[in-house]
Amino acid sequence: MSRNIVRCLLNEHMWSEVSGLDRLGFSIVLYGLGSKRALLESFRTSMLMDSLHLVINGFFPSITIKSILNAITAEMLEHQGSFRTPLDQIDFIVKALKKDPDLHIYLIIHNIDGAMLRGEKSQQTLGQLAAIPNLHLLASIDHINAPLIWDQSKLSQFNWLWYETTTYLPYIEETSYENSLLVQQSGALALSSLTHVMRSLTPNARGIFRLLAEFQLENKDNPSYTGLSFQDFYQRCREAFLVNSEITLRTQLTEFRDHKLIRTKKGADGVEYLLVPVDAGTLTDFLEKDTE
Repeated sequence: MSRNIVRCLLNEHMWSEVSGLDRLGFSIVLYGLGSKRALLESFRTSMLMDSLHLVINGFFPSITIKSILNAITAEMLEHQGSFRTPLDQIDFIVKALKKDPDLHIYLIIHNIDGAMLRGEKSQQTLGQLAAIPNLHLLASIDHINAPLIWDQSKLSQFNWLWYETTTYLPYIEETSYENSLLVQQSGALALSSLTHVMRSLTPNARGIFRLLAEFQLENKDNPSYTGLSFQDFYQRCREAFLVNSEITLRTQLTEFRDHKLIRTKKGADGVEYLLVPVDAGTLTDFLEKDTE
């Protein structure tokens, strides 16, 4: 039965139905065994290419609710300036969309139950966004206890329509950060591990790692960020006189991987992307400490 459901969901007619329900004030959540990234991506490419939409990787170790709000206000609503609190930011979004009811924003959240988003405040904020009439939410969940993160108040805000979409597809993207020593730790423990490993590296190697870490922090408010491409990173390292060939850089990246300092993966475009699998707060603390 699951294969039929998947085929049905990949059918453009089915996606039109989902989009119609979304417009009626429902949020869509996909659940079931197997990765649902391909299904949500199918919806995005079939139905949203001409619509204002934001893809959020909830499984990403440095994703924050602040980065999501920033992407909506700065990139989608083109607001310049800052907000004192997230509540002010939400209030701005509500008023902006109320003022322009013909403007529709779609949020696609892969793993809304991800470790960085499942907290009370994050879910409260996402629920407030989902309750905006012309902001539409499509999400996936994978943890067996995911529904427990929503009380009656949040459920009424999200107004979920549940779609069982068992795919049996492997969770390649979703679990690509799990085995890192740094991701398994948090706060002071992760910072201690990072500092300890850095001491064993050459000054040149530390400079290369610092470049990658700094670029990642520059993109911490981009919820769609999945890493720096190898070629871009190589160019940056050359300009900083840290390497003189791709072979030199790849040798150094192998050492980083051995120490579990970075993760590398190939995107859908076949490009190799590099990432430091640690939260933004710990990375900021490390860079500040490394400068001292």
